[in-house]
Amino acid sequence: MAVMSCHDSGSRVNEVEERLSNELAQLVKDIWRVGDPKKPEVPFGVLFDDDDVQQHYEGLAATLKAAKKRGIITYKSPLLLKGAHDKVMVNLVDKSPLTAKSGDLEELKKSGAKIGR
Repeated sequence: MAVMSCHDSGSRVNEVEERLSNELAQLVKDIWRVGDPKKPEVPFGVLFDDDDVQQHYEGLAATLKAAKKRGIITYKSPLLLKGAHDKVMVNLVDKSPLTAKSGDLEELKKSGAKIGR
């Protein structure tokens, strides 16, 4: 049985935090991309059904819960289940458009990603 040193576990924690941070940043982009381009919100079902979202997240509901816990998004449900909560709106707390954030929305458009519903 292998024993992890404090150094190993510390680097593992950093790796997990970095991956989560990247997922949360991607989630913000996906909400802008999939939802209404003028408002930072999207129904859970629309976000869940998006092909790119399905391919990217291992557990969308868990990522959304982590984002809610960190104050990145809000939604009015204790949990999100496909079907039962499809109409629950997922809202970004930071309402400034991605275009104000180093051209991220333009980058998405240029990549050929579909913007809006």
